[in-house]
Amino acid sequence: MARPASSGGDHRFSQFCADSVVPTVLAWVAVTVAVVGLAFVCRSDAADPPPAFIDVTEAVGLKGVSGGPAAWADFDNDGWVDLCAGGEVWRNEAGKKFKKVAAVAGPAVWGDYDNDGWPDLFCYGTGQLYRNLKGEKFEEVKIVPKLPTEVSLGAAWGDFNRDGFLDLYVGGYEVWPDKEYPDVILTSDQGQKFAEAWRQSKVYRARGVTAADFDEDGHLDVFVSNYRLQPNLLWKNDGTGKFADVAKDRGAQGNEKLGCYGHTIGSAWGDLDNDGHLDLFVGNFSHPPEYQDRSQFLRNTGAKGGWKFEDKTKTARLRWQESYASPALGDFDNDGRLDLYFTTVYPGDKSVLYRNKGGWGFEEVAGGGGTAVGETYQAAWADFDNDGSLDLMTGGKLFRNRGDKGHWLKLRLEGEGMINRSAIGAQVRLKLDDATLTRQVEGGTGQGNQNELTLHFGLGTHAGPVRLEVHWPDGTRQEVETKADRTVTVRPDPARGRPR
Repeated sequence: MARPASSGGDHRFSQFCADSVVPTVLAWVAVTVAVVGLAFVCRSDAADPPPAFIDVTEAVGLKGVSGGPAAWADFDNDGWVDLCAGGEVWRNEAGKKFKKVAAVAGPAVWGDYDNDGWPDLFCYGTGQLYRNLKGEKFEEVKIVPKLPTEVSLGAAWGDFNRDGFLDLYVGGYEVWPDKEYPDVILTSDQGQKFAEAWRQSKVYRARGVTAADFDEDGHLDVFVSNYRLQPNLLWKNDGTGKFADVAKDRGAQGNEKLGCYGHTIGSAWGDLDNDGHLDLFVGNFSHPPEYQDRSQFLRNTGAKGGWKFEDKTKTARLRWQESYASPALGDFDNDGRLDLYFTTVYPGDKSVLYRNKGGWGFEEVAGGGGTAVGETYQAAWADFDNDGSLDLMTGGKLFRNRGDKGHWLKLRLEGEGMINRSAIGAQVRLKLDDATLTRQVEGGTGQGNQNELTLHFGLGTHAGPVRLEVHWPDGTRQEVETKADRTVTVRPDPARGRPR
């Protein structure tokens, strides 16, 4: 950017006056040229586009909101997405104001465990579950067994055994230096109680947990981000809730050097190249030594590639910072491609926003587009004002997206029968020209965060009808046709295909 006109202009004018030996008339010509130049500089600065985001934290009543992990869901079913941040529950009042209405026992993720139509909260740090009483208040229900994970930094909801009720994968962390806790899976008994179905035998130190059916076999799989230079885990689900770690075979374990892997804190699933398959961004904190693995962009090669992951990190060219922490994927500019927001946790480092340019090329948005906060693990996307553009909660601040000319579509999926009511685990594919945009309903992402359950598609210049294919968690598929620039609720059609 050009220097401010006042300082540069004053300097040039004084030098001209001191050194001039030409006739006065020529001096005035030079001054005129200088003034015209200054005017151009001022107009050039004024023409610079404003940042993509504006801090509206105080304006919407969120001053003092926790900077702990954030999770979004419409808990009172009024059409406006609400917020849980660090255990504080805030009601969204028509996109204008937020009001603190409840407190639970720490950071949590949303999921309708009893399928009554009201999303509930699981606090992974304490193992406490809070039932949503028709959007009016939350009450603790003691139906979760005592966890061996005395310290947990993340969990994910998912119907791992496809019985129509949400289960939980809870990551176990550590008390430094010598105590570590196992991951566990809690299986729901028809939404009435939970039981420990599995406990990790070889214990690692999990930071983030996020689930996705990466191989599209209809069974929800789990990726676990492990810290302390340990390998990451990719648990492939056999459909009954039994898992096998395939991270090494599929190329998702991390890059081993000198017996070490990475300090992975948070990771995120998303179709980064619009080929219809969910890719994986692995977020690594890393000290300068090269044996510590850096963050990775992993391309899902699909059925043709044996559902293995190809490392596209060199193509993506993420600028290294030591203290990268929690990523969040979302199409902030509505161009149809998922972008990356990535937090940091050391003083001096700043969170970054990377625009997806296509072809596995990413470019850094200057100043994070107005979101470049300091130390935080908080990062979650949601359209809190229902204008079709994704907003961002990070660093204890809410950043409103100024909006873009791109068209958009939002989908609210509601399950029934053998599909959990939150539709967590569902995937939707949207064909747009030669691209296939894919989004999924997530039960957790990054380190302990959760993006809005309503799915968001940027459509770019496409303003016409769109056709979608919904892949429900029970293995069935359903085609839907709708129009751009609207929010659509989709429920299972009894005539949809049979489960695979």
